[in-house]
Amino acid sequence: MNLDEYTTSFLLYAPAKDPHGWQLDLNTFGERLRNAFPDVGYQPEEGHPARLGIWVLTADGIEFDGFADNETRDTIALRGNTAAEIAPFIAWLRDAYVPSPDLIRFTSEAAFARGIETDWRVPATGGVERIEEELRQHLLVVVGG
Repeated sequence: MNLDEYTTSFLLYAPAKDPHGWQLDLNTFGERLRNAFPDVGYQPEEGHPARLGIWVLTADGIEFDGFADNETRDTIALRGNTAAEIAPFIAWLRDAYVPSPDLIRFTSEAAFARGIETDWRVPATGGVERIEEELRQHLLVVVGG
């Protein structure tokens, strides 16, 4: 399997010991997205008052589609990206939004599908390359390489 081309959905969330540690305010988050990326859409999801549907297009042409949710735990889900595509978004989230860089855990749709319930940690330091390396390691463990 070529992990460079492997797409999956990624779930980013606050740790269980601090489920609202991101202080995720949906309106503020939407505005911060709008200020950080060239093309952004967001709106509350019908029937889910604690969920904000989001769509982001980066300057590099990478598209993110998913939602932010703050009902039981601060969470962002993004559908159908590679590790290389999502790493810059995670770096932005860690460095420009979340109040402490050690508060982001993640997993993937691929892990859920295999019944793997481990929380992986986004590195608190290092750049996009370090985050991508951690995501690739996750995928290597979950789906093989």
